[in-house]
Amino acid sequence: MGKMRVGLALGEGGARGLVHIGVLQVFHEEDIEVSIIAGSSIGAIIGAMYAETMDPFEVHKRFKEVIESELYHDTGISSLLTVEDRDARFWDQISSRIKGTIALTLASTKMSLLSSENLKKVIDALIRVEEFSQLHIPLMVVATDLKGGREVVLCVGDLKRAVLASASIPGFFSPVRYKDYLLSDGAISCPVPVKYCAGSPRVLKVCVAVPPILSRMKHLDNALEVVMRSEEINMYYFTREMIKDADVALVPDIGDIKWNDFHRIDELVEIGRNVAKEKIPEIKKREGKISSFFNRLFSSKDPGKTL
Repeated sequence: MGKMRVGLALGEGGARGLVHIGVLQVFHEEDIEVSIIAGSSIGAIIGAMYAETMDPFEVHKRFKEVIESELYHDTGISSLLTVEDRDARFWDQISSRIKGTIALTLASTKMSLLSSENLKKVIDALIRVEEFSQLHIPLMVVATDLKGGREVVLCVGDLKRAVLASASIPGFFSPVRYKDYLLSDGAISCPVPVKYCAGSPRVLKVCVAVPPILSRMKHLDNALEVVMRSEEINMYYFTREMIKDADVALVPDIGDIKWNDFHRIDELVEIGRNVAKEKIPEIKKREGKISSFFNRLFSSKDPGKTL
């Protein structure tokens, strides 16, 4: 039957999306051919790195090097950790409130809290080619047009600019101006781009999704927490709905790992490897059924006719 071919949708999730690397490693080891990738947010970054290198172990190496470098520290992502323990020391709570007030003041006067230039430097270090045409397999990068209020799929031209747009977390990094669009995080409109990973009917649609954890909250103390909780619930159900379109969905249990825990990369890659290994039998079974269906379809046709 030859190599298995899948179309892979890699979803959002911040650091939690590093599980994508582990999934790609297992697919590589199992000789499963990824023929097209669609990515949103962190999924767009990892998708671009894989489509450039076709080597998930090189992707892991590059990501780890960047996370351990000053480049990552300069983005400011690691400084966004907040005090979430309700029993934290008094001064920790006061400090957290002050930081929150400063952040809200900046948010009312600037397009972003963090420098997009620093995020661009990280993307430059992770991705070593400039154009979509330099990739080995097709890549669909999903971003959100804030002006038009819809998802935009980028697959030609400036690769790094497309990835930067898809990975620009709203509020934290500035939207990217492209033609008549104002592009931001692909997760806003399309957290798991399953519908863009089907290169042909003969390709198995596989997605990797890490929806937010909906653990029960003991307290909601202010308007900001209510808004953030509402968005978390919305993203959870939105993601769950989108993965229904996949032939096979990989939804790893991330546990207590947060969206900015990039330093836990090795742990996240291992989680991705484990969920992929569990799903390999299902993927092979589903791929076999698709191959069998098309073999019967073609064999039933008159040799002198085409579909």
